[in-house]
Amino acid sequence: MMYRFPIPALIFLLLTFASCSSQEKANEQPETPTEELGPVSDKKEPHRYGGWYCPDNFGFVPVDIQKLDEIPAIAHRLPTEEELNNNMSLIRVDTAKYPDAKALEMDLPRVATVYSERKDLHELIIVIQAIIVQEDTVVGYRFVNGGNGSGWISDVNFLSDEEVASKGSQPFFYSKTVLRSNTSQIWKAIVATDYFKTLGEKFNEPEFFSSDWNPEAQAHLERNTPNERAIGYVGMVYGNYYMQIDYVRDGFHYSEKLFISENQDKGTTELHVANGPYPEGFEAEKSNWKNWVATVKKASENK
Repeated sequence: MMYRFPIPALIFLLLTFASCSSQEKANEQPETPTEELGPVSDKKEPHRYGGWYCPDNFGFVPVDIQKLDEIPAIAHRLPTEEELNNNMSLIRVDTAKYPDAKALEMDLPRVATVYSERKDLHELIIVIQAIIVQEDTVVGYRFVNGGNGSGWISDVNFLSDEEVASKGSQPFFYSKTVLRSNTSQIWKAIVATDYFKTLGEKFNEPEFFSSDWNPEAQAHLERNTPNERAIGYVGMVYGNYYMQIDYVRDGFHYSEKLFISENQDKGTTELHVANGPYPEGFEAEKSNWKNWVATVKKASENK
């Protein structure tokens, strides 16, 4: 689910892993000339249409940066209500209040990066909307590992076609599974897997990663070795259980996400898993994760 808040109210909320916490200001300016990008306001307070961070919104699934032709985006005009509802765009502009609002003249989608100061990490994104409201230029984007966000045009650094091509294919494993079980039962099934046991050992949190379900429990994860840096969060976020761990291995960014959303009225729970990218060995990793999801499904539904 996507929530929108002004930036000041959300700085460092849940260490930036909560739904739509503030996307911190980037330190770098876009390489593309400002004249092409449109005006950038020098206002100290953020515009109401920019500044959300929703890595858990799997209405926007992971994408491969080499498959931009498969990614919906709205360019050169403001989106329709239907296009917004179909995740083809992000920002709904009140044109009655802002009659001069317009789309920035830019071909979309485009690959870029956005910098997270909290994680000290440049994350790959796909910009799917760019608008000018008053004197502010705002972009809406989707993270390549799932979810979405928005920010000022100066928050993002656009990659050239050559830079995108040099990265090669960046496929992700993603699955959405509807389970006939609740969060507690799914958690019990997950902590029994070798995957969670390994996480407990890696982050020195064996008790947390093997404990019974506790909606109040949470873990902030951090690990640094000569070849790997990792930072993550596991816990309840606006009523849903969410885990995100970002790894940087020899300069390569890899992430693992779990999202558990329970529907008590229906007696079902959605389990989203998004891991990657896997420039090499994708089919093997895909098979491994599919088996892991199947194991969790079987164990959690076997009451």
